[in-house]
Amino acid sequence: MGLGKTIQSIAFLQEVHGAGVRGPFLVIAPLSTITNWEREFGTWTGLNTIVYHGSLASRQMIQQYEMYCKDGKFDALITTFEMILSDCPELREIEWRCVVIDEAHRLKNRHCKLLDSLKHMDLEHKVLLTGTPLQNTVEELFSLLHFLEPAQFPSEAEFLKDFGDLKTEEQVQKLQALLKPMMLRRLKEDVEKNLAPKQETIIEVELTNAQKRLYRAILERNFAYLARGAGHGNVPNLLNTMMELRKCCNHPYLINGAEEQIVAELRESLPTPAPPDLALQALVRSAGKLVLLDKLLPRLRAGGHKVLVFSQMVRCLDILEDYLIQKRYPYERIDGRVRGNLRQAAIDRFSRPDSDRFVFLLCTRAGGLGINLTAADTCIIFDSDWNPQNDLQAQARCHRIGQSKAVKVYRLITRNSYEREMFDKASLKLGLDKAVLQSM
Repeated sequence: MGLGKTIQSIAFLQEVHGAGVRGPFLVIAPLSTITNWEREFGTWTGLNTIVYHGSLASRQMIQQYEMYCKDGKFDALITTFEMILSDCPELREIEWRCVVIDEAHRLKNRHCKLLDSLKHMDLEHKVLLTGTPLQNTVEELFSLLHFLEPAQFPSEAEFLKDFGDLKTEEQVQKLQALLKPMMLRRLKEDVEKNLAPKQETIIEVELTNAQKRLYRAILERNFAYLARGAGHGNVPNLLNTMMELRKCCNHPYLINGAEEQIVAELRESLPTPAPPDLALQALVRSAGKLVLLDKLLPRLRAGGHKVLVFSQMVRCLDILEDYLIQKRYPYERIDGRVRGNLRQAAIDRFSRPDSDRFVFLLCTRAGGLGINLTAADTCIIFDSDWNPQNDLQAQARCHRIGQSKAVKVYRLITRNSYEREMFDKASLKLGLDKAVLQSM
C-alpha cells in the first residue's frame, strides 16, 4: 500500500496504448480516489480520459459530449464502484480492452453484487490492484482468482479441497506456485529505502465508572438501568450484545439515553452554578479513550505533528468531531456521507504545506481507502476492526512513498474487555497473509 500502484497501472495502459491497443480502458476506483486518478492520468499520459460519475443528468451530458463525441472516442474512463452497482447499461455496451480495479479486495465475496455486475460487462484483460489480497480465508482468494481466470479456476470445491486448510508446507508452496505468475508484489523496503519504519504502540485504557456501570448492565441485560436516561421507546437494542459492548468501550454516548444520564449525574456532583464547559467535561470524563486523547493531542500539537484518527463508527466520529470543535482544534473529516468532490477538497486542505489543519477524522471502512495523507505522521486507531487488514490499510494512508517523517501508530484498546478479546482473535487472521504471501 502506498507504493505507486496507481502510477504503475497508468504507465501500463500508456504502454499498451503506444503498442497499438487503442482501448477503451476502464478504471474502477473508490469515490475518494477518482480525482487523484484523473490528476495522475493528466500528469503521466496523453490519453483522453473522462470521469464518469454523478447524477443521471450529468452522466447523460458526459455520454452525449464526451463518450460519443464526433472528434473520436475516449481512451480511458474512470468510474466508481457505485456506478457499476447502479447497473449502467451504457457501460455494458462497450467492449473494454482492459479493466483496472482499484482496492480490488472488495471482490473477495463470491456472491457480492459487484461481481455479478462485472460479469455482465465485456472485459478482455483484467488487472486487480490491492494492498491486501489475502484477508480472512482462502475462499476470498478464490473469489479474486475465479474473476481473473474463470477457466483456470472453475470450481471452488476443488480449490478448497487442495488449499482449504493450508496445514502442510507442500500445500503452501503449491499455492504460491499458482499465484506467482499472476501476481506482481512490491514491498516498501524494496522500493523506498529511505522510508522510516512505522512504530505501533498498543495503549490499554481503563473503563471509566460510567462505562463500567453500562458495560455490566449490557452483560446482565439490565433494561431497568439502561432505560433510566432513555426516552420512551429509546431503550438500547440488545439483539447484538457484542456490538453494544464495543460501543460502550468506545464512548458511552453511543448507547441510547446514556448522554442525558451522564450529564445529569455530573451536574449533581459539581457545585452550582454549573460550569460553562459542563458538556465538554461530561464528554471527556465519561470515556477512557477520550480521557487519553485529551492528554495526547495537546502534546502532539506542541510537537508539530499532524494526526489521523480512524474509527469504524460514524457516530463515534460525530462525538470526536464535537470534541474537536469544543477544543478548537482545526480538523477535516471524511466518511461515507461526504460527497466525492468535497473529499478531495478536504484532502488538499489538510495536505497543503501551510495548512493549519491538525486532525483528520476518517472512517476505517468508508472514504479512507486509497487516499494519500503523507502530511500526517501520527495515526490513532480509535477502535480496531474485526479484519486486521482494514487497520493496515488505515495506517498506510500516511506510511507510504512520500512520507519523510517517522510514522507512529497508537492503537487504543480497552483493558479486560470484549474489545481486547476481539483484537487478539482478529490478529490471528494475519497469519494467513504471512504464511502465503510474505514468504513468497
